[in-house]
Amino acid sequence: MLASRRWRDWNPPEIIQKSPEHRLTKPTEPRSAPILSVLSVPTLPVREINAPSASIPPHDPAEWREPFVRWLDFACVRSPRCFGGVTCLHIAFCEWESGRGGVPCTRDVFERLLTERGFLIGEVAGVVLVSGLILREDFEAVGL
Repeated sequence: MLASRRWRDWNPPEIIQKSPEHRLTKPTEPRSAPILSVLSVPTLPVREINAPSASIPPHDPAEWREPFVRWLDFACVRSPRCFGGVTCLHIAFCEWESGRGGVPCTRDVFERLLTERGFLIGEVAGVVLVSGLILREDFEAVGL
């Protein structure tokens, strides 16, 4: 109890508060403009850095419509009780397309192909799912 009282009742000695060693220093003066101009680098606004290039056209899903329908019939099962992950489905489609000598599509094109075929896409707990579509191997593994 004596030790805790010592801390509660402690006052710093006035010698420390009035000491010339503890005076505040003067603020530094700002540097001259020529030094700062050498260090500054022109940069683009963030919206221009992240914007897609105007010279690259968006992918046309027409190129993948026919292979997509064949892949749906071959590798997927349509069932109102099932939900498939868009990422897994997209990877499976890209692997299937590459295996047949085709060019895989982007995720955006894949999602457009799904919505064109009438599938609903939504996010549940951070996972993007397709309603009513599942890979055939997953469907058979679950045994629905």
